[in-house]
Amino acid sequence: MSLYIVELVVFIISVFFAGLITAGEIALSSFGENKIDELKERGDNIWQKFQIVHKNPEPYYGTIHLLYLIFIISSVVFGFLLSAKLINPDITEPTVGFYDNSFRLIISFVLTIVTIASLLTIFSYLIPKALGFKYSNFLGRIFVVTLIPVSKLFIVPARLLNKISDIILLPFKERTNFAQTKPSEDEILDIIADGVKSGAIDEKEEEIIQNIIEFNDLKAGEVMVPRTEMISIDINESDETLLKGIILKGHTLIPVYEDSIDNIVGILHSKDVIKLLIESGSISSIKNLIRPAYFIPETKLISEILTEMQQRGERLAIVSDEYGGTEGVITIEDILEEIVGEIKNDSITEQKEYYKFPDNKYFVLGSMQITDFNEVFNLSLPESDEYNTIAGFIAEQSGKILSLNETVEYENVKFELIKKIRQKMVQFKIYSEVKEFKEK
Repeated sequence: MSLYIVELVVFIISVFFAGLITAGEIALSSFGENKIDELKERGDNIWQKFQIVHKNPEPYYGTIHLLYLIFIISSVVFGFLLSAKLINPDITEPTVGFYDNSFRLIISFVLTIVTIASLLTIFSYLIPKALGFKYSNFLGRIFVVTLIPVSKLFIVPARLLNKISDIILLPFKERTNFAQTKPSEDEILDIIADGVKSGAIDEKEEEIIQNIIEFNDLKAGEVMVPRTEMISIDINESDETLLKGIILKGHTLIPVYEDSIDNIVGILHSKDVIKLLIESGSISSIKNLIRPAYFIPETKLISEILTEMQQRGERLAIVSDEYGGTEGVITIEDILEEIVGEIKNDSITEQKEYYKFPDNKYFVLGSMQITDFNEVFNLSLPESDEYNTIAGFIAEQSGKILSLNETVEYENVKFELIKKIRQKMVQFKIYSEVKEFKEK
């Protein structure tokens, strides 16, 4: 019985220290340059110890990994011995038949592996990881003070293992790195989620950080305003018609096409038109104000587009398909909205929630209230505690967030999504092909 107690004590100690090292490593890694500088400015002398580890992390993280490995091996060995005896105390008895004993040994082995793996995962990784994030300041201080002297005992074995590993990695042209590796995107998101739970980060900050992480993967075709919703004017129109179009459309930058929207000839800046009117009092040469258009492929990453726009001084780009046709348009504002969310225009005192297209279809904001929509269009969309906007109604009806240009039909009325920011359905085109659809 005394042997059981010894094995149990060693197992518990091993699991505890393995978990402590996991929590300590996470806490230690949270002390970057900025945090160390803050400690220094406050006159907290502990900054010097963090600086020692930060300047030369290899021996210290090497010590962390070696100690963790030692305690994990110890946990597995003593855990196996302990649980095997507890599960099957007669396993070593000679009176048991060979085949019967072998079968019982296999069962015991499987149960032991499952038990040990579960305990180590919970108590040596999951719980310590959560505590390491939550109490990083407290644990980091204790851990760094202990780690520096302990690491002196492991410098030689850490360097020896490092050299052996470097030799093995020679064909791959890589080197061993004991230091903390850069976290993956998923790990960063986990850290942010923990920060939200603890109250250190608010939900808006979490959204912006998530958007930044996903930003590099987005392409122009996912962000652009599609050609069907582009605001543009025909160069063949008279100067008076062009001026009227510029005023009515209310945009600063307007693509100009000739004969077909697939043939974009340039961009008209409303400020150039205003300047012309002020200086000459004439609108006879508006077409001379058209500037060259900036074209990009729909597969181009928006991170690259943003950089190019900054370098070129462009605010609007025409998105082209593989055949040179016009797919849509993208502005710097569209790109920035992918990071910070929808940007409201302060120059517009009140944004109208709906308006009519020339083809008798209606543009409606996803944020329009169901009650207002029913009143305006004399319809009876069902109301619910689960939603109160058009976007919420569509999500409830379809059971998902629609893709761009996807349509949902309800009682012969079609709702086509024409603008989407991340997972937010922003604008819809609404119409009916079988009955008259109009506002009251």
